[in-house]
Order: sequence, then C-alpha cells, then structure tokens
Amino acid sequence: MEIKNTIYSVALIVLLVGCATTTTGPVSAGKNTYVMSRQEGAFPSGSEPLMAEVLAEAGGFCSNQDKEIKLINSAENSGPYILGNYPKATITFSCIEPSSSQ
Repeated sequence: MEIKNTIYSVALIVLLVGCATTTTGPVSAGKNTYVMSRQEGAFPSGSEPLMAEVLAEAGGFCSNQDKEIKLINSAENSGPYILGNYPKATITFSCIEPSSSQ
C-alpha cells in the first residue's frame, strides 16, 4: 500500500509541474539585446495573457537598470496546443535610457 501511495504522489507532482507557467530569460542575444519567453504548461486554456506577462517581466528587468524597454520583436505560437506545442510568447528587446518627458 505504501508503494502505491508513493507512485500516486510522484504522478501528482509530475502533473502539477507540467501545468506550471515558466519564464525563460532574459538571455543575452548581443550587445544590450535580450530574449525572454513565457510558456504555459500542460492543459492550457489558451486564454493566458502570456505576451503581457513577458513584456511586464522584461520591463521590470530594464527598470532595475533605471532604463526603459525597447521592443525589437515579438512572437506567439498559434497552436494547436497539443503534443508539447503549448502557448508561448517570445520577445526580443533592449534596455534604453529613459526618454525625457517635456
């Protein structure tokens, strides 16, 4: 009985980890250029605001350097969301000096 409970526990943990949303980056892609992505895990609903979330995280990364984000490129996969092709948003950005407000 103890082995059966252990197997169920491990299976539950694997399922929960597979459902997690993960962020990768920022990864340096050249001088002051970074790539960051956010991906939904297993059983996605398809309604997650992944692009907004990854843009906010990149903005925070630049803000920590007292800079602003400059978006260079963005991409989202279009589905279908099966066989590991989960919803994903990827951006390429740089951190620039804040623009002066006049």
